[in-house]
Amino acid sequence: MTLVKNALWEKYQLQPTHTPEEMMLLAGRFPDEIKLFTVHKDKTMLGGAIIYESSQVAHAQYSAAGKEGKASGALDLLWSYLITDYYAKKKYFDFGISTEKESRYLNTGLSENKERYGARTVVYDFYEWDVGEAPR
Repeated sequence: MTLVKNALWEKYQLQPTHTPEEMMLLAGRFPDEIKLFTVHKDKTMLGGAIIYESSQVAHAQYSAAGKEGKASGALDLLWSYLITDYYAKKKYFDFGISTEKESRYLNTGLSENKERYGARTVVYDFYEWDVGEAPR
């Protein structure tokens, strides 16, 4: 999570949605559905991603690479492996959202990066329904 935290702060001045402790708790409760994949050179972690799995979808929740990982294309290698090998039988590989500010702003750079891997954009609609008070 340190790579993710540093990358999010450096680029967007944002914190990850989950703390490392929360991710450990979630992964402990759902060991078959939440997996960490990493790319290493010798003993140095170059990059990685946390993937949430369901029967049809592999969803990337967090991904990041350090300076050496970016220079060496560590995430390119990881995405290629995950999409073409590890999750080849899944119906969907979801890179996650490309929006900010409660989905009010499209991060075009992030979206374009995902499209370079063959992804396409899907718009999620949000609805709010005021049901008022329950009848008495």
